[in-house]
Amino acid sequence: MKRYAFIALLGFSSLLFTSCLTTSKKGALVKVYRPNAETASLNCSTAANEGVHFMYVGPETIKGRVNKWEKKMIAQYARAVLNESRIINSFGIDDAEYPNLSIDVLNLEVTTKKTQYRISKEGTFSVNINIRQAGIIDCATTDPISITKHYETAAYKSDNLQSDQKIKETMIKQAVRRAIRQFVPVKSNVLRPVKTGGDLVDKAALMIDAGNCRGAYEAIVSAVNNPNCKDAELLYNAGVAVECMAWNGAYKSNDRTVYLQKAKEHYHRAAMMNPGDADMQKASKEVTYEVDIDIIATESGAKIKEEMEELINPPKSY
Repeated sequence: MKRYAFIALLGFSSLLFTSCLTTSKKGALVKVYRPNAETASLNCSTAANEGVHFMYVGPETIKGRVNKWEKKMIAQYARAVLNESRIINSFGIDDAEYPNLSIDVLNLEVTTKKTQYRISKEGTFSVNINIRQAGIIDCATTDPISITKHYETAAYKSDNLQSDQKIKETMIKQAVRRAIRQFVPVKSNVLRPVKTGGDLVDKAALMIDAGNCRGAYEAIVSAVNNPNCKDAELLYNAGVAVECMAWNGAYKSNDRTVYLQKAKEHYHRAAMMNPGDADMQKASKEVTYEVDIDIIATESGAKIKEEMEELINPPKSY
């Protein structure tokens, strides 16, 4: 009898514990960009306070134990990494206006070993990297960045192994990412909680919880767009709904930027009305940073496109 009572008690405790776990805040899952605190790879004696948005890298910024073709290859892969960052645009013409990404190669090789039954490839890439722009930024690796890759398969499946060039590409890109990551914001998924209180606030909260962010926003947009709206919770939930739409309903980067700018507006008004609400202050700060990132990425892309067009199609007369 005691045994059954003990089992029942365990079951009740488990149920109680589970119910406690399910009472956590609900809201919308959004993406948040934050400044990267990672500084392990590069040591900077001076830092670019507003980040690094353009960077020059070319064959002449590559030196060390590499031949002419490898210099071009490394520069090409490095530029690809810069452009994928959304923040740093590579520039193909040397210009004192932009920082240089210089790569000193200590070792770049891929060796192949074969036995009767196995075949393996070992890739090694070791470099010193620095980013410099006179009087503005001066960063360099304190220790070489070393990347190794090992691939192995059965001898009769040798075609499945990556090519030497593909292995080199992987190592080069990984090393460059490690060097520039402290200048590139990090992205994470967070749950943006909703507020309750009042019919419209609760209605929007329930719809956001159900994943209908667009419907929630449409239900309250006329109220929150009224400049006389003083309901901080309603304004905040409107921000949550639009931020959710930015990451879950916008298929074009321009649309996402528009949504985030509107979310920033709602969050800012809510935060001003209720300075003691941590959720409102946090959301306002994070979305403002994200909007700034999008503007920088857009302007940088437009600027480099304009400058490249001038190089390709120079004026015919002066």
